[in-house]
Amino acid sequence: MPFLFHKSLLLLLLSGFLLFSSVAWAETEVLYGKGLFWKIEKDDRAPSYLLGTMHVADPRVLKMKDEVKPYLTKAKILYKEVEQTHREYREQTNMRIRDDDRTLDQDLSEEQFKKVVEVAKSIDLEEEDLKVLELWFVYELLKGAPWYRGTDNDKDSREDDEPVLDTQLGIMAFESNVKVQGLEKARERAQLVWGRPAPIYLKGIERALENVDIIKDAAKRREQFIQNYLNRDTTRMYHTLEETLKDEPPEIYEIEKIAMLDKRNLNMVNGMTKGLIKGNSFTAVGALHLPGEEGILNILVNRGYTVSRMDCGEDEKSSFCPNQDM
Repeated sequence: MPFLFHKSLLLLLLSGFLLFSSVAWAETEVLYGKGLFWKIEKDDRAPSYLLGTMHVADPRVLKMKDEVKPYLTKAKILYKEVEQTHREYREQTNMRIRDDDRTLDQDLSEEQFKKVVEVAKSIDLEEEDLKVLELWFVYELLKGAPWYRGTDNDKDSREDDEPVLDTQLGIMAFESNVKVQGLEKARERAQLVWGRPAPIYLKGIERALENVDIIKDAAKRREQFIQNYLNRDTTRMYHTLEETLKDEPPEIYEIEKIAMLDKRNLNMVNGMTKGLIKGNSFTAVGALHLPGEEGILNILVNRGYTVSRMDCGEDEKSSFCPNQDM
């Protein structure tokens, strides 16, 4: 396969599982819905730290590296969603390629396929490579997950050539002799979407293609998500996910919310527990894994840990900002 295909997929690592859109936000409260950087404490153990990341290489997002560097470089271990090994990269590439001897142009009408091709071009994904992608991955691509970079980028140097935040954190840890460990295997995570009936995703693709402004809207969604991240507003991230899924059938909600988010949150906490017990661990996972009743932070609290924000603003008043007056 062309090198560009592999480059594009590596840049999309870990990004294709969460759906976002620009919507009117619900006003319901979301537990731990503000903040990206948290301290985790229990008993007399050395504190550990948890960072919510965004799987992109936008320069604004990458500034988070400087904020957490003093803690990450002194940690005993860095936990990431998936380890940065050749085996895991290969697995993440392979799990996106179909093995049923069919291609996307056979599943869609000529008009539908042409529209998907236009979306693929916007992220430098060539038509021949697009044809062999798994239907679930095409669905995620069309729903505008935050990996979208857009064709209206007029910068001389595009961010595509920069490693995403999670990868750069791993590099920082390696350079500081901090052990790096994955919380899940790429193949294990793939099992959450593999084996689902093809019509689930095919119908989802057809619904997404009904949007006549799909490329333009995807760019807007990505920028909105970046802004939410910069504002450390995980409440809006969470509401966006819920709003996006509310008109989807129950089987899609079960995949995207229950399987890919809630169940993985529990698995991640189980995976990072050894480091929490020893103390001075650092965990970096997608920001949307942090908030909510089923989120990582609430799971930790229910297990007796104390969590407090490390990124409180001077004017913020919250029980999770211990240095601020209530």
